[in-house]
Amino acid sequence: MIDQLKTLESTLIQIRKQYQQKTEELANLKNKPQVDPSQIDALTSKLAAATKERDSLKSNLNELDRRYQSLAEAHHLIGEEQDKLQQQLDALEAQNKALKEQNAKLAHQNDQLHEKNCIAAERTEIVMQRLTQIDQIEE
Repeated sequence: MIDQLKTLESTLIQIRKQYQQKTEELANLKNKPQVDPSQIDALTSKLAAATKERDSLKSNLNELDRRYQSLAEAHHLIGEEQDKLQQQLDALEAQNKALKEQNAKLAHQNDQLHEKNCIAAERTEIVMQRLTQIDQIEE
């Protein structure tokens, strides 16, 4: 039995040594991970591709921003031009209204003058008839 205990003790010591070694190996691996060169190359390639794509997208964004600024400026200028044209339209509409009112007044005056002209023509005819009668009587 003593031999068995000694064998058991020796087995325990070996297991403890193996446990200690494995613990140290694990700690070393945690502190200093192994590097796979193919993984590093793959990740470096991915990083380069992502950087290139980011730069391309950034360039596209800058181009789109420049175009947006240009369109915004053009929109602003069109808005100003539209405001000027609207002011001109308003002025022309006011002028047109004034001319229509003046035309209506002139048409009314024309109608009145036409009436007076007709009355004057009738009176002139009457006067001419009377003068003719007077001339005929005197003869």
